[in-house]
Amino acid sequence: MDGISAPRFIESVNVDGDNYFITEFFDGADLCSCDRQSLKKALDALIYLQNKFWNNNSLFNAGYSFEKSLERRIERGKFLNDSRLESAYSDYLSLYKSLPKTLCHDDLLPFNVLVNDRGAMLIDWEFAGILPYPTSLARLLAHTEEKDGALFFMRDDDKAFAIDYYYENLLSDKGIPREEYDSAISLFLFYEYCEWIMLGNKYEDADMELYAKYLAKASDHLSKISLNSGYKTENK
Repeated sequence: MDGISAPRFIESVNVDGDNYFITEFFDGADLCSCDRQSLKKALDALIYLQNKFWNNNSLFNAGYSFEKSLERRIERGKFLNDSRLESAYSDYLSLYKSLPKTLCHDDLLPFNVLVNDRGAMLIDWEFAGILPYPTSLARLLAHTEEKDGALFFMRDDDKAFAIDYYYENLLSDKGIPREEYDSAISLFLFYEYCEWIMLGNKYEDADMELYAKYLAKASDHLSKISLNSGYKTENK
């Protein structure tokens, strides 16, 4: 897997005062219409990188730093306008500060993954740094749907497969109990659902379709996980 996962940097050039990076070309299809085989290649690429940079404190302030990422997350929490969401979000922020960190792509939406016969490449690393480990996986999965015409299509059983596969191939040998991981990924998925809630409230546009959609997703997610063995929301 070495040599796959992220584009190889070639050189930087300055054109009319603007700096550009030149990276290797990788010809592949994105994950916007995802199948199990392509998903596994993407997970292998993510796991390879995260295992290589696990707890790499020497890069803690490089790129999109943890502190910058935390500031953006604190800001999102100011625009939820719902006490139940705010309580769960507070728990998310506490967990975000304490989890083990590794190299994360903080915008790993399905169009930022390319897959071919060789493997998978994660692209567009503008928001990347040493961040809490569930960051990339949650972003990759949260906005997918098993629905005809979905912008990001993924079967529900493939999403469950990804959550299991990631744990078994990265976290199981790092002393992280499965229950702790389940709680973490649940809260990180919840964080992703709050993005459009924040945008609707911040810009006073609660009539937008995505606001209603993600408000329902976040509320439903909290109701479901409160009944399972992962993150609990009772008596908050």
